[in-house]
Amino acid sequence: MKYIFLIMPIVLVLAGCQNGAGQVKPVPYANWESASVMSNGIRIHYWRTGGQGKPVMIMAHGITDYGLNWASLAAKFESDYDIIMYDARGHGFSEKPEGPYSLDAHVEDLVGLIKVLEIKKPILVGHSMGCSTVASAGAAYPDLPAAIIMEDPVFPDALEYLTEDILPDWKGMVEADKAMGKQKLMKVARTVRHPGLSDFDYDHWAESKLLVTPNVIDIIRGEGFGDPIKTYPNIIAPTLILKADADKDNRQKHLKVSGLLPNGKLIHIDGTSHLVRKDKPAETERQIRIFLDGLK
Repeated sequence: MKYIFLIMPIVLVLAGCQNGAGQVKPVPYANWESASVMSNGIRIHYWRTGGQGKPVMIMAHGITDYGLNWASLAAKFESDYDIIMYDARGHGFSEKPEGPYSLDAHVEDLVGLIKVLEIKKPILVGHSMGCSTVASAGAAYPDLPAAIIMEDPVFPDALEYLTEDILPDWKGMVEADKAMGKQKLMKVARTVRHPGLSDFDYDHWAESKLLVTPNVIDIIRGEGFGDPIKTYPNIIAPTLILKADADKDNRQKHLKVSGLLPNGKLIHIDGTSHLVRKDKPAETERQIRIFLDGLK
């Protein structure tokens, strides 16, 4: 049975498909593809806006999110780009193995996805953990991406807090979110975690928390989110970093790190937090368009 909701100006279709936990599976805009491929030995799910002949843009989400957390931004660019929003291992509708959840595993999942789909020179876009994935992929496979865009990557000033000591508490929070249920999660997001978003974005944010396995937090073991001081010098693709607002001292630290990129620049977006694209959607879109237009 299908239920069709008209959300102007876009039609969404919600199919009565459920995952093992009983949550209704959200599907994207009606003309987007929902599919899976085997990559790096596991099943990786993705949504794709499509469009023959368009440049391909691949979006890698942050930890505990999933592909559709990108939907609002992707909708702004789908007329010009063929956009793929994939669920990282352990997230969304991708396979959830016991492990590994290392940065290397995430990189090889992404590279495998690109190879299976026979994509040439994609633009790689990442947020948070997704930044670590696309940056490390760009460093390990320099000729793979046409360009890289990162939304608030993890920098050295944050890495010191992301140690194995926080594993139990962080996993406990993921479990607590899953137990809370969708409606309570949306209420918490509206009032505490991410006030000011749209109902559409709250729906996808809450859904992502119900679908993730706590094992994804194991990424902070070992190499963790990676060290940009070691990674950035090896990225030759044109790179744009949109960084959350910061005080003068931290801005200078961020600019020093981004200066390690052979062909990159960093822009701090005033008045933003970790979710830059949600806090300042118009400015985020504007800066991305300026960067992409410069590639043509």
